[in-house]
Amino acid sequence: MDSPVTKLIFIAAAVAASVLVVTVMWTTLGRNAPQTDGTVEYSKIQTENLCKAVGGQWASGACTAKTS
Repeated sequence: MDSPVTKLIFIAAAVAASVLVVTVMWTTLGRNAPQTDGTVEYSKIQTENLCKAVGGQWASGACTAKTS
């Protein structure tokens, strides 16, 4: 059981099992993720960085929609 071929087979089986687990988890989580219509509720955002990331304007500790 210590031959290099056996070790290579076990490594390949471990990699294949890992890929299978990642694929199953990816599809399961992707299917169960909440779907949104793309609108942003600026009133719920509590940090400046997140506000800027979604294109909002941070002022007086609150996030609002940026006016052009």
